[in-house]
Amino acid sequence: MEVLTPRKPKEPKKIGRAPKYSLEVYMMMAKQVVEQGMSYREAAKIYNMSHGSVHHWRKVYLDGKFPKMKKSQGTSVQNKLLQHETHIRNLKQEIADLYLENKMLKKMFEYSQHLKKENLSTITSENLDQYQEDAK
Repeated sequence: MEVLTPRKPKEPKKIGRAPKYSLEVYMMMAKQVVEQGMSYREAAKIYNMSHGSVHHWRKVYLDGKFPKMKKSQGTSVQNKLLQHETHIRNLKQEIADLYLENKMLKKMFEYSQHLKKENLSTITSENLDQYQEDAK
């Protein structure tokens, strides 16, 4: 008579696909959206995900239902690197915006100076008194 050993049960497969980023990245992104007032579209563009995902993780962040995170050194280094890259990208964008704003303000100032010079050469009811005094 043969003795059969029972098979070990297979572990059930996880439902869905593996997350693209670690939970730390999602927490960081949700925190920026909530505390800094970043829009879903901006966060989606920066973190390279859909705005629906941003909305989902913001909702999870506000509910305080983030799953437990596993501590591993590799992901924390990657997370810090991602944080720094994101911060650098945000700073570069801010510098570009300020540069364009500065150029625009300089052009507006030059244009206003140009208009003032043109207005001085034209006699209007506002500056008529000035010309009459000069004529005397």
